[in-house]
Amino acid sequence: MVCRLLILLACGCLTAIPARATGPQARVERSDGSITEGSLVTIDANDVRLQTASGDTTLPVTAIRRVVVVSAAVAKPRPAPVTVTTTAGSRITGDDFTWAGDVAAVIRGAERIELPIDLVQLVAWRRPEDADGAPAWLAALPEQPESDLVIVGGGPEAECVACAITAVSAESVTVVLEGETIPVKRTRVAGLRWLRPPAVVTGRIDVATVAGRLTAAHVAWSPADGLVLDGCLRMPASWLEAIDYAAGRTVRLTTLEAERMEIEPFFGGLRGVDGLTGFFAPRVVTPLPAGAPALLLRPRTVGVWRGPADSRRFFATLQPASGAAPRASVVIDLDGREVFRGGFTADETPAGLPIDLDVAGVRRLTLTVDFATGGPGGPVRLDDARFEK
Repeated sequence: MVCRLLILLACGCLTAIPARATGPQARVERSDGSITEGSLVTIDANDVRLQTASGDTTLPVTAIRRVVVVSAAVAKPRPAPVTVTTTAGSRITGDDFTWAGDVAAVIRGAERIELPIDLVQLVAWRRPEDADGAPAWLAALPEQPESDLVIVGGGPEAECVACAITAVSAESVTVVLEGETIPVKRTRVAGLRWLRPPAVVTGRIDVATVAGRLTAAHVAWSPADGLVLDGCLRMPASWLEAIDYAAGRTVRLTTLEAERMEIEPFFGGLRGVDGLTGFFAPRVVTPLPAGAPALLLRPRTVGVWRGPADSRRFFATLQPASGAAPRASVVIDLDGREVFRGGFTADETPAGLPIDLDVAGVRRLTLTVDFATGGPGGPVRLDDARFEK
């Protein structure tokens, strides 16, 4: 038997079975709070497949919050020569933009993103006078243009020319103006704006790539086919950085109207003072550096919110909102059952308390911000408070 095997090998009659290519290392954060890590194999509309230490693992996307490619190279930020905005609001950056026939492309080095031209809304080439800010001509664009627009020149004196854009090459932009086909030198063109209605995205998935953040309804990935969004926007597999499946299943607390809100200042008589009612009422703020909206609350406040249907978890981070001491304490009840109690004393300099609650089947969430021991306490901030389905 051994001799026969040696003969077959010598004659080239046996074909070696190729090993499956190892994908990038990825971390999958599931809706129940657990984390699975492994090599990414494939992603389709229904499942994410990983090669883990225990073998192949298939996870349904309905049970996933985020997929993060932990082995993705972190590119140094650099001003992008061109930014393309799609009809869905996605922004793609690259070195150049071209279009011929039905397919447009954003080029980055030797690689490219291909997408149907019908998805392209705006193209902006960066000029020296733009520095690191947005081009000045963006503010001059009409809110409801009546035709395609070519922006010629730069700065505040750029001219918006109404026409029909028919092609874009490395050398020129071809337009039709008053029935005449005219090639415009690319060096004169600062931007392009197509007459197209905004796209309606039925299911929102946020995708982070080396070329920017994009929004899609369906995501597919494989080493062979690359990253494909909605079946038509294609880019290299190595460009994937993260997928946020929870984006379309997220309801922020700041967008919900409270079912009940009770406000009781430490000195009760302050409620009747003109101008102070709004001071004690909860309000939405944006922490710096700019992030997700947060809810600022002062003691004593009791707020009740009805949980969105099909919610699975509630996330937030509790922060002190000022240096006032002693600070307030916070209690969260779910349908009358206390599930969280936390706060900060005068001697603490906390980094924030994470809140992660199972709210499956919960009808109401009650948040109580109470006085700290020994005084009226200071305000607290509930950062990025959200229900996830």
